Amino acid sequence: MDIEKGSLEILFLKIPYNKISARQSIGGGRHDYGKVSEELYMQYAQSVFSNYSEDERRNHYLKLVQDMKQNPEGKPNVFWFIMGIAKRVLTYDGSEIACKFDEMLRWREISFQLGQDFFTCAFLAAHDLEWGYRCKSFSWQPIIRSDNSRLHNILEQGMAENHFHLTGSTKVFELNWICVMNLIDGRWHDFRKIPGALQIHQADRVRKEGKQENFYAECQRAALYRVYLFAVVKGNEGLKKIVLKIIEKTNGNIPTELLVGEIQDAIVLAKHAYGARVEDKYILDYAFEKDMIDCNQRENYLLAGERRFLYECYKACVSGDFCAYEKNLFYVYLSIRTHFRGELIQVNRQVGFENFSRYQDRKEIFIEGQKEYEDELIRLALNGTLGSQNIVSLEARICPKKSALKLYDAIKKNQGIVNGNSDRSKEKEKRLDEKQAEKVIYVLHFPKQRDKEFCAGLPRNHNVRADTRKKARSIASLLEKETDVNGKIRGIDTCSSEIHCRPEVFAQAFRYLLDLEFSRGKGTRRRHDREEVRTKLHATYHAGEDFFDIVDGLRAIDETLLFCGLKRGSRIGHGLAMGINPGEYYKDKGHKLVMPKQLLLDDIAWLLSKAEETGCIIENRLKAELKEKYCSLYDEIYREHVRGKFKASVAEYYQSWKLRGDNPQVYRLEKQEFLKRLEQTPLLRFDRYEFNDRVSNHIRKIESCRELYFAYHYHQKVREIGDERIELKVDQRYEALICQIQDKMIQQLVHRGIGIETNPSSNYLIGTITKYEEHPILRFNSRKLKPVQPNESLNVSINTDDQGVFDTSLENEYALMTLALRKAKDKGGKLLYDIEDIYEWIDYVRKMGLEQVFS
Repeated sequence: MDIEKGSLEILFLKIPYNKISARQSIGGGRHDYGKVSEELYMQYAQSVFSNYSEDERRNHYLKLVQDMKQNPEGKPNVFWFIMGIAKRVLTYDGSEIACKFDEMLRWREISFQLGQDFFTCAFLAAHDLEWGYRCKSFSWQPIIRSDNSRLHNILEQGMAENHFHLTGSTKVFELNWICVMNLIDGRWHDFRKIPGALQIHQADRVRKEGKQENFYAECQRAALYRVYLFAVVKGNEGLKKIVLKIIEKTNGNIPTELLVGEIQDAIVLAKHAYGARVEDKYILDYAFEKDMIDCNQRENYLLAGERRFLYECYKACVSGDFCAYEKNLFYVYLSIRTHFRGELIQVNRQVGFENFSRYQDRKEIFIEGQKEYEDELIRLALNGTLGSQNIVSLEARICPKKSALKLYDAIKKNQGIVNGNSDRSKEKEKRLDEKQAEKVIYVLHFPKQRDKEFCAGLPRNHNVRADTRKKARSIASLLEKETDVNGKIRGIDTCSSEIHCRPEVFAQAFRYLLDLEFSRGKGTRRRHDREEVRTKLHATYHAGEDFFDIVDGLRAIDETLLFCGLKRGSRIGHGLAMGINPGEYYKDKGHKLVMPKQLLLDDIAWLLSKAEETGCIIENRLKAELKEKYCSLYDEIYREHVRGKFKASVAEYYQSWKLRGDNPQVYRLEKQEFLKRLEQTPLLRFDRYEFNDRVSNHIRKIESCRELYFAYHYHQKVREIGDERIELKVDQRYEALICQIQDKMIQQLVHRGIGIETNPSSNYLIGTITKYEEHPILRFNSRKLKPVQPNESLNVSINTDDQGVFDTSLENEYALMTLALRKAKDKGGKLLYDIEDIYEWIDYVRKMGLEQVFS
C-alpha cells in the first residue's frame, strides 16, 4: 500500500496540473488519465521515494501502469486505479461506508494526503456500477468509522470530547472549497492572505515552472471545470456550450482572471437550474440538487453536493459516459482540489507548532465575511460531531472577547446554530437539537503571542498581559451578570505556541478567574430553597506540547502548576514533555540542541533544583558540568546587570524564578513601597492576585531575588544577551536524568489530581512521535495493559484537538489507538498486548474522559 500511496501522491500532488493534457485538440497527450508520463513520474518520484534507487523507482512506475490496467476494460485508467485501492480498504453494507478495521492505519495514511471523499466517492461509484445501483444519500459522516462492532459497542456507552478547538474542528477544507467553487469572483483579497505554499513541493513547483498560474487563477480553473463537468453529467447542452466557450478562451491564452466574471455567471446559471432551495433560500452549493433534499437531511448535508458530483464523475470516467477530454478535465479538477486541500490540511509532513500555526491561521480565510458559510462552520463542527458519535459532553474552546457583551453574543450565536432554530412544525427535530445543545460547554482560551521588542519600562510579553487582563475582566463581568450563558462557561485555557509565551504571562488572570464565584444563572436554584447554586471556573492549560528541549517542556508544566492556581480536577493539555522517550527524542536531534541562552539558564537552574527537591540521582560529573554551564550563562547574562553585581547561586536563582508568577509591574516599586504593597489589599479585585499565594513572601523580601526578577523583565542587556542562541550537547547521563524527572512529575500530578488531555493524531502530526503506539498516553497510564507501579497512572482522556485541521474524529482516534496497540510488537516480533486487555484499556480511558468533564 505504501507504493500505491506514493504513486497517488505523485499523480495528484506532485505533477503540476498544467502537465495534464486537457485540450480537445490534443489526442493521446504526453501525460493524462490513461497515460502517465514516465519522465514526470520519475522526476517527482525522487522526493516521494527518496529511500529507493532509480531502478526501484522505475519498478514503481511500471507497477502503476500495470495496476491501472487491472479493470474490466483492460486499458490504463487512473480512476480505476483509485477505485481499486479504495476497494481494498473500504467496505459497504448498503447504508454505511466503513473502513476495514485492520486497514485503519493504512487508511489514515493514504486518505490523509488526498482526503477521504477522494476515495469514498470512488468506492461508492465502483460499488454501484457493479451492482447496478444509484446512490441517493451522500451525507455520511465526515470521517468514516471502522467496521469494528466491538469497539462501536464500547464507545456507544458515551464519550467525552475534552479538547476541541471550535473553529479548527469543522470540515476546514470542504467548507472553504465549496465556498470558493460557488463564489469564485472577487476573491483576490482572500488569496492574498496566503503568503506562500505550505506544501514544499508546491513552492518548488511555482519557482521552477515559469508559466505556473497563481493560486487564485488555479482555483478559477477548477471552478470552471467543475461547472462544465456538472453540465455534462446533467446533460444540459445549453449550459455546457456556454461554459465550453469560456474554456476555449482560456485555451486561447486569455487568463482566467479576465474571465472570472463569466465563470461566476455560469455558476449562477447552474444554481438557478439545479440548486435546491429551503425556505426560499438556496443551499450553499449548486451541486446540492433539488432531488437530494429528502435523502440528505442529516448534519452533513452541505458536503453532499460535492460528494455526489465526485461520485457521478467517477462513474462517468469508467463507464464511457465521459470522453477522453472530459476525463482529463476531471483529472485536472482533482489535482487542483488536492493542491488546495494541502494548503489547509496539514499534509506537508513538517513537525513543530509553528508549521501547525500556519495551517491554523488559514482555516477560515475563504469563508470570512460570508455569513452563511461562517454559520455552517459552527454547525458542522458541533452538530456534525454530536450527530455522528455518542458524545455526552463536548468541550468547545473559543477565544474570550474584549467585552462581556461580545462574549455573550458569540456564545448565544453558537448555541442558536446548534439548536437549529427549528420552526414549530418540527417539534421533534427541535427537541433533538436542544438535547444536542445541552451537551456543549465552553472553555475560554487566551491566545499566546510572541513577545515584542524590548521597550523601557515594560515587562516581557506586555502586549499579551494587557490583552489578557482586559479579556479576563470581561469574562468576570459577564459571569457576574448571571446571564443564561453562565451555565455554559465551564473553564479557561490558553492556546497557540508556548515557546515564546510562558505560563507566567497568564498567571495573574488565571488565579483571578479561578477564585471567582458566580451563579450558573437561570434554573440553578436548589430544589428546597431559594439559594442559588454558586460555582467556580475550572482550568486546563496547554503545556509541555512544544519546546526546544524536554526540560523546557517539563518546566512549563511545573510553571503552570505553581503560577496559575490549578487545583484538583484541573487538566494539562498535551503534556508531551512528560511522556516522550528522552533517548529517542535526543537521538532524532543528533544529541544537539540550539536555544536562547536565557532559556538554557532557566532550564539548568530548574533541572538541578527540581532534581534535588524530588530526590533524583544525578551523576556527579554531569552535575558539575551543569553547574559550570549555569555559572557561565549567569555571568554572561546577569552578573554585570543586576544591582550590586552579585553572584547568585543555583538555589538563589531558582527562588527568584518562583516569583515569575507575580505581576512584574509591582517590582518596579522602591523597596519600602514594595514591602508595604505586600501587606495591602488593592481596591481592584484583579490586582489582589498580583502576588502568587503559592510562593512565600519570605522569598519576595530577599533583595537578590527581587533584583534578579527585575533584571529579567526590565534590563535591556539581560533581554538582548538572553535572546542570543547557544548549542547544548546532551548524552546518556542527561537522558537518564530527564527520564527520572518525568517519572517524578507524573507522580506529582497523580498526587495533585491533575489529568492530561491527550490528542493522538495532533501529536503525531505536530510532535516527534512516528507511531501511534509510541504516544505518551501509554506512559501516562498503561493500566489494564501491563503491570504498573503504584501512583504512576495519570487520569487521561483521548481527544481530537483541531479535528478539521487533522482530518479526524473522536471515534477515529480511539480506533487508531486500538489498532496500533493490537499491532504493537516487541524487539523480538512478539505482540506486546493481549487483545482483551486492549479493549479493557480503551473502555478504561473512555471512562476517564467522562470523569474529566468540567461540571
